[in-house]
Amino acid sequence: MHHSRGLLVAASAAALVAMGAAAGAWSEAGHRLIGLVAESHLDESRALAEVRRILKPKETLADAAVWPDTIKDPLYEDDDSAAFKLEHPAHDTYHYANLPFQGDRYAPDVPGARPMDIVETMRASIRVLRGQSTVLTPREALRLLAHLAGDIHQPLHTANAFISASSPPRFIVPAGPTGWRSTLGGNALVYGPQDRFNLHSYWDSHAVNISMRQEDVITYSNRLIRDVPVAPAWRDTGDPDTWPARWVADALVLSKDVHDGIVITDYLGPDDAKRTAHRWRIQQPAAYDDMARSRVPVQLAKGGYRLAAMLRAIWPERR
Repeated sequence: MHHSRGLLVAASAAALVAMGAAAGAWSEAGHRLIGLVAESHLDESRALAEVRRILKPKETLADAAVWPDTIKDPLYEDDDSAAFKLEHPAHDTYHYANLPFQGDRYAPDVPGARPMDIVETMRASIRVLRGQSTVLTPREALRLLAHLAGDIHQPLHTANAFISASSPPRFIVPAGPTGWRSTLGGNALVYGPQDRFNLHSYWDSHAVNISMRQEDVITYSNRLIRDVPVAPAWRDTGDPDTWPARWVADALVLSKDVHDGIVITDYLGPDDAKRTAHRWRIQQPAAYDDMARSRVPVQLAKGGYRLAAMLRAIWPERR
C-alpha cells in the first residue's frame, strides 16, 4: 500500500530534516496546483458551473483535490468523511495501481491492476458525474476525480518496481506467483540519513518543491499556465471513460526515466514497525534532481489541463 500523501514531490534531504513535521504541508501543493490550473481552463464553462453546484460555496477544485488525502488520517473528521469511510474502508488504496514500470499499457490483466485501482476509481467517478451510477455521491465523485487526476500524473502512482527475490537484487518484470517482491510504488526504495526518505515521497513532494523554488501555490500555478504550453499529445477524444487508461500509458513512459540509473545497493528487510516487509537502499544518479525539475512542471500543467478537459467532456456545452 502506498503510505505517502499527495501528488508529486519535497526540498533537499537536509531541508526536510529541518522542516520536520511541517514537511507534510507540502504534500498538498501538487494537488492544489492541478486544481488551480484546471479551473483556469474551465473559465465560464458549463463544467465550471456544475463543479460549483456540487461543491460548497467558495470551495474550489484545489480544495476538492486534497480531500481524498486528508481523510487518510484516522483522526480526521468532517461532515462528509464518516459515511464515505464507512462505505469505502479501502479508500486509501484507490489512489494507485502497481503496474510494472517496464510496461506500456494499462489493462485489467496486467499485474498490479485491480478492480478499484486508480483507473477503475476514476471511471466509477466519471459514471457518477454523468448520472450513470450511484456508487458514490456526486460530491465524493468530483473530489475523487479531482484528486486522482493529479495522482495519475505522478508516475509512481501507476508504475511500480518489482525486485528479484534472489541475489543480486535487480529490477524485473514479475512472472509467476513467486520470485519477485514489490517496492510498493517506490515506498520501499529508501535513501538518505537513516534511510528516512523514499523514492515515492521524492516524487510526491521533493520534486514539486525543487520545481516551485520557494514560490507559493498561486504564483506557481500562474507560472505553469503562462510558461508550459498545452501540447497536442495532452488532448483526448472520445468517451472520457477511456481516458484514464491512456493517461497511465503516458505515465509509464516517464516512469522509465524515474527508475533509469537507480542503483540498488543493499537489501534491508522490514522496517522497525514491520509495516513494510521488504526494503532496499538505493542511490540516485547524479543528475536526478535536474531530470525531476524538468518533468514535474509538465506533469502538473498536463494534469490540470486534462482534469479540465475531462470535466468538459462530462458536462459538454449545451447547444
